[in-house]
Amino acid sequence: MRTTIKRAAFLSILGFCVASLVGCGSATSSKTTQTAASVSAVQVNADGSVTRTAVSENALTTFAEGVKNAKSNPALAIDLFKKAAKEEANFAEAWYNVGLLEQQRGNTKEALEAYETTLQMRPDMASAYTNIARIQISEGKIDEAINTLNKVIDDKTGIDPFNVEANLNMGMIYRKRGEAVLERDSGGVEKQFSMSGSENKGEIKNEEANNLFAQAVVYIRRALVGDSNNIYCYENLSAIYYLMNSLEVARLVTTQAKLKFEEYNASLKEKLDAGRISPEEYELKVYQPKDLAAIYNTSGLIYLAEGEVSLGNAEFKMAVELDPESVPALLNVAGIAVNVQDFDLALQKYETVLSLEPNNIEAYLSKAVALRGLNRLDEAEKIYRDIISKHPEYPQAQFNLNVLYQEYYQKTDEAREMWVKFTENPEAQKLIPGRVEEAKTRIKQIDETKAAAEKAAADAARMQAEMEALERMAREAEAAENGGE
Repeated sequence: MRTTIKRAAFLSILGFCVASLVGCGSATSSKTTQTAASVSAVQVNADGSVTRTAVSENALTTFAEGVKNAKSNPALAIDLFKKAAKEEANFAEAWYNVGLLEQQRGNTKEALEAYETTLQMRPDMASAYTNIARIQISEGKIDEAINTLNKVIDDKTGIDPFNVEANLNMGMIYRKRGEAVLERDSGGVEKQFSMSGSENKGEIKNEEANNLFAQAVVYIRRALVGDSNNIYCYENLSAIYYLMNSLEVARLVTTQAKLKFEEYNASLKEKLDAGRISPEEYELKVYQPKDLAAIYNTSGLIYLAEGEVSLGNAEFKMAVELDPESVPALLNVAGIAVNVQDFDLALQKYETVLSLEPNNIEAYLSKAVALRGLNRLDEAEKIYRDIISKHPEYPQAQFNLNVLYQEYYQKTDEAREMWVKFTENPEAQKLIPGRVEEAKTRIKQIDETKAAAEKAAADAARMQAEMEALERMAREAEAAENGGE
């Protein structure tokens, strides 16, 4: 049983953005054009209009001290922001920063309360809505997140229809839904990459997934209207077009992303050299090499779909070079290594992934596949049984354990019993029906092989008996002839 490159699971998904701290004047969230309004106290009037007033000197000083301490001492910064909010009524930016820091610390309840307070004072602050949506997404409340994002980007009622982060996050929601449909449609059976390329390039076989991907494209293109240099938009567009099997378009987008990366950073460097932006602002906005890792990863997947395995592998390795912690790229390097039976390299990469994500079940299972290839069967079995014990909802481990018994231990009778139990497993039937069908095929093959072996043994025994009978008759005839003399 070989590990294979998976279309969806190995793709990079951009982490949902958290806007940067609101500082004095206007602040830009990292690598987007989204800006927060100048620091001011606000009052929402009965008619919905907003009145802004200058912040008092004491509150502004306290607020600035909070911004200064945000990275080094977030707990102190939170206290300072709350103090500033007490010193100045309706100081929305202070509460926003409380929410942001609480969110970064994993205190979602406190973060949501702070964002709600922010929006009572500043109902036009889009970044508060996008960060609330991020929390909802992390909690699996996707429909609620969609409603929250629509408060920003709805064509008729949204406060900022072309908001970059909100549109990008909405696009990624639809991308993930499309990937889930493809995964469901595959029945849990991964597609193996081809040495000759895709036979159905550009052909869409799943209309439901295609519609979800098309909606994702709409939102991400709206985000690009707000920020035409946003690398994360290009990253997601290229991945979506790849998933839609539109390989030529996906390739064009990856090429565009690399050009935008170079052009944007060069332009930013010119502004820095000319003194038009500060070094701090440059560091905040400049793209880092690792920001291109997901682009190279998708480029590698495109090459695989075109049958260019060596080029795809080179792109995956470049992604890892740009970002040594890129789990999707590491998994793809390992996946190719397994396919070409370089199990030592595969094992190394899976262990790297597990050092970054100790709870990554897929990498843990794949590590066992590499160990199996190295004939370290006891270690592989230990991993399979460990996953089965701790994660009964993950039937892929049982499937691989069954393969170990059938193909490597060659204990076919035990394997057959295991396959029967696997086909009766409700989790397997629900999550990986394609593997259940394969299990049924394996049971049939075992039965047919056993029946054939029994028939062959019976035929051999019959032939042996016939030969022995003939030999006996020959001896008797010879004895009779000798006796007659």
